[in-house]
This record gives sequence, structure tokens and C-alpha cells, in this order.
Amino acid sequence: MGIEMKFGNEGMDCKKYFLLFLGKLWIAALAAVLGAVLGGGIYLFVHVALDRNREYRAESKIYLTFAPDESGEIYQAYNGYTWNDLMKTRPILDTTMAYLPDGYTQEEVAAATKAEILSDLRLLTITITTSDPARTAEILRATDLSLVELGKQAKEFIDIEIYQETEPQMVAADPRLLQAVLAGFMLALVFTLLAMALLYVLDDKIYVPGDLKSVTGLPFLGFSFTDRPDAGREKKLCENLENDLERNRQHLAEKTGTLTVFGVTRNQTITEETCKMLREADGVLLAIPYGKMDRTTLGYRIGQLSLQECRLAGILIQDADMRLLRWYYNHL
Repeated sequence: MGIEMKFGNEGMDCKKYFLLFLGKLWIAALAAVLGAVLGGGIYLFVHVALDRNREYRAESKIYLTFAPDESGEIYQAYNGYTWNDLMKTRPILDTTMAYLPDGYTQEEVAAATKAEILSDLRLLTITITTSDPARTAEILRATDLSLVELGKQAKEFIDIEIYQETEPQMVAADPRLLQAVLAGFMLALVFTLLAMALLYVLDDKIYVPGDLKSVTGLPFLGFSFTDRPDAGREKKLCENLENDLERNRQHLAEKTGTLTVFGVTRNQTITEETCKMLREADGVLLAIPYGKMDRTTLGYRIGQLSLQECRLAGILIQDADMRLLRWYYNHL
């Protein structure tokens, strides 16, 4: 019997690939979780475990007592949107530098300083972040003293007081850690989904009868099962499929005679004794293991058996996934 190979012209069975893909979706989910853990772990290793990349942060709470202002212009001038800019200008920055010992630059101090009004316009939060705890503490203290000095000199204020100062703490987690976790999650998820899609497109294993059409014109008799479910919808489905197989088998036997079932696997060796036994049969039914036999190997096996003058009569698929079959055939 001739072998017809039509992989190039064969359309994709999107429904089959989609169901197979759904069955392995847990792999993508697991990969995404591992990617998130890896992304966060790499970030923590680079920014926390390595000494040169560690960051230390300290905060202070500064209470601002404004001078009386019926117009409200002072409150508008000193708000959360301008304090960051004010900290980098004279006289605040110059005064801050005066309270610092030698070895500090204005650029370093400006880059390390963050000033923000979180809720109350009278409560200013100063955050200092550097790679050294001692320098963090020095800049914070100098900045706070500079602001106290501003309260004494600027007419807009009655007083500026230091309410609280914290000790420098190593930054173990910040918004960038979340970004690293999300980046690892998304990269792993996208890569895994693309890899799975590519693998399924290139996969030529046999799952459903349609996979056999590109290899052979042998009639498909049905599905057989070694392990049968004890109850439920899958038990009923299994019984229905095996009834179909038996009915088709009896019909084919009436035309060809006694049928011999021969299991075909990927790595088997077909001996001369096997060929002789198969040649003596009135007809041979090839049994293909579900999802374990590729079409290329099956085509080769059919060619060899045909050359040995074995009377190939039909083909069946063994031990298929009944959940996939039920959805593939519209909840059969």
C-alpha cells in the first residue's frame, strides 16, 4: 500500500492544538511564578547582597509653622510639588553643604534628597538615600539643620522644627523590586507560551484520527483502552468508543477474515519472524499509542510492513485521553 505524505499541504488542527495547550497551561503558570521569583531574587542579589549596590535610607519629619497669610500664597508657594526643587536651590543647599564635612558634593546631596508633603501641608518628609549608612545619616542631619535655619531666616515661616529622625536602614525592597518581579513574571510567561506554541506546531505526534490522514489511507476503526474508568461520564464515553471499535472491527473482519492486532511503537525492531506472522494473517490492525507515535515514524513502519506484503487492513489509537476526546468531539 502506498504512503501519502502531505505535511506541507495539511492544514493545522487548531482545535486539537488549543485543547493540548490548555492541558499544559499549568506549565506556563509555573514558569511565570518561577520567573517572578528569579526576577526578584536577581534584583535582591544585585542591590542587597552585593555590598557595592546596597542602598541605605533614612527619613525625618519636619514641622513647618507658617507666618500668618490671609491670601494663602505662602501655602501655595511651599507645597509638595515645589519642595524637591527648593531643596536643590540656595539658600537651603548652600546651608546644607555648610553643615557637612569635606568630601561631599552638591550633586551627591541633591541626588540623595527627596522632599515631599504627604498629607498635611505643615508636615514635610525628608528622605535621604545613599550607598553608605554614615553618609546617609550625615546628609539627613545637615539637611534638617538647614531647614531649621530656613525657619529662622525666611519671613514666610515662624519656625521649622525637627519632629523625628530615623536611623539609616538598608533598602531591601522598594518599587523597583516589584518591577523586577513583574518583569520576571511576564518574560517567563511570554517565553513559555511562545515555546509551547512552537512545540505544538512542530509536534507531529498522533492524537486524533485526523493526524493519520497525512500518513495513510488505512481506515480508522476507533479507540481502545487498557485502563477503563470505574464510573462517571468518562466510563460511558469509554464504553461508547469501544462499542464503536468492536462494531467496525466485526464489519472489517467479515470482508477480510481474521484480524491480527499489531502494536506499533517508535523504537521497536520488527524481526523477520514478526513479518512472517503478520503475512500469514488475513488482515492486520495497527495499534498506535496515543501521543507517543509520530507520523514520520508511522509512515516508515507502514512502508516497511507493506513492502513485506503484510495485509494492512486498518488502524486504531490506544489509550487516548478521554477528556480531550470529549471536548474535541463537542462533549461527546
